Amino acid sequence: MADYKDKIRKLLALAQSPEEAEAKAALLRARELMAQHKLTEADLEEAKKQAVRDVKTDITCSKRRDPWIVGLSAVIGEHYCCKGYRSRYHGQQTQTIGFIGLEDDVEVCMAIFKYAVDCISAGVKKLKKELDGYYPLSTPI
Repeated sequence: MADYKDKIRKLLALAQSPEEAEAKAALLRARELMAQHKLTEADLEEAKKQAVRDVKTDITCSKRRDPWIVGLSAVIGEHYCCKGYRSRYHGQQTQTIGFIGLEDDVEVCMAIFKYAVDCISAGVKKLKKELDGYYPLSTPI
């Protein structure tokens, strides 16, 4: 498969030739080989090496105050090719959320996570404001 990719890359480079007939023939042959081997132009690009990053967010949570944040980080991390985790110092209840993954993935994951937390927090504040003054109903047994 690698030699086909190399051959296709060379044909695509030849397709940039100033000779119109030669360029056309090279491009057609390259496209034919790409279709035959089910390759796209993205498959032909060399994968750029990315480092794995471990980034902590500025979002903290605790089991009593907002336990939903840990689950949210796990779900968002999974969907954006990262691993969400939490860390805390010994003796503290507050946990800091972080993500581990490739550079590009971690950046996207953190942005989505922060946006989701902001949206949920705003919704909770709005509900608290709407329900201010109401007391839970108690029913006799």
